[in-house]
Amino acid sequence: MLRTIDRAERLPVTPTRPPRSRWRAVVLVPAWALCGLVTMLGLAFFAPRLPISPLQDVIGVTALFVPWLTGTLIGSVLITAVIAVWAWRSRRRALLTTSLLATVLAVLMITVPWAAAARTAEVSWSQQFAAAPTPSPTTTATYATVQGQNLQVDVYRARQPAASRPALVYVHGGSWNSGTRADSAPWFAWMADQGVTVFSIDYRLAPPPRWQDAVGDVKCALGWVSTKAGQYGIAAANVSIAGDSAGGQLALLAAYTVGDQRFQPSCAVPETPVKSVMGWYAPTDLPALLNGNGLPGLAASATADFLGGDLDSQRARYDLASAINHVRAGLPPTLLIQGDRDHMIPAPQAAALEGKLNAAGVPATAVTIPWAEHNFTGQWGSWGSQIMRPHVQGFLMEHVLK
Repeated sequence: MLRTIDRAERLPVTPTRPPRSRWRAVVLVPAWALCGLVTMLGLAFFAPRLPISPLQDVIGVTALFVPWLTGTLIGSVLITAVIAVWAWRSRRRALLTTSLLATVLAVLMITVPWAAAARTAEVSWSQQFAAAPTPSPTTTATYATVQGQNLQVDVYRARQPAASRPALVYVHGGSWNSGTRADSAPWFAWMADQGVTVFSIDYRLAPPPRWQDAVGDVKCALGWVSTKAGQYGIAAANVSIAGDSAGGQLALLAAYTVGDQRFQPSCAVPETPVKSVMGWYAPTDLPALLNGNGLPGLAASATADFLGGDLDSQRARYDLASAINHVRAGLPPTLLIQGDRDHMIPAPQAAALEGKLNAAGVPATAVTIPWAEHNFTGQWGSWGSQIMRPHVQGFLMEHVLK
């Protein structure tokens, strides 16, 4: 019996293609996402400070990430440019506008800081992308046990100590409530290469309020280092101190309040005057820190935890914990490093302290680094770090290594 074959059965089956809209979505979604992200970063990076605290915190935090993304931004320039060509050919005007804006902003985020750095000092693109050293401390010791907490110190001994056998106590940053003594290890190795033995310390973190305790711990560490001079091959009379951010505030206060009964060592050691002090993007005037801050919510929270209340309720503590209020003749030589785009520490803080120190006859230098953000030293090859190293080296040569 013959079977009638339907025409549909005789025709070959052609695979169905996904709708064109699906392929468009595959391309459009990541294209819009990349262009939107780069645009958001650029607007935050170049935005002026706004008087609206929650919005300014978002802008400030976003801007902090930009210097860490230079390599990524270089790649994004190429991709957003390709997206712009595709958008123009496919007549997608909104995407074309956004991709062009993203490309321009990415180029500016790369070139503006570099151009400013190149006008200031000799900088290198190869150093910008160089891997940071990853040193380990020579030894680790416990310098004190306070309220049941072991406070430790990492020692980075100089391979060839300078003739003056200098030592430097380093105080880490972290808004007084975080951070570790290993955070700036590449810098410790670099200073050890200059002939300085570095002691990077713990201190008690907030909360509870540690505005006196933390300074006491730093002074305890200074005294401990002085008493261990023979063991570590250093000169007890040539101990300096440095710190970044909150650690810089503690370093400056410890250096400027020798003999002040309100800030005593937290352990039984002699109080040790220092040969010199460095503050890297350090808050020097805590009441002024809260005015015009680029991260107002974070700054207010950190200072309140550290000092036990806000400025209105604890004004006396804010003033007492400010290095600028302890300036007098005879203080140690001071180097202050400050980025002019720092969203956490207002740029005028370093210059204000420098002016007051110089007026008192204290050798002091404030170095303002163009387009440097807060914690720029965390990037070993950043433009700011490249500019900063010769200044630190010169300061060490003049006040520490002689």
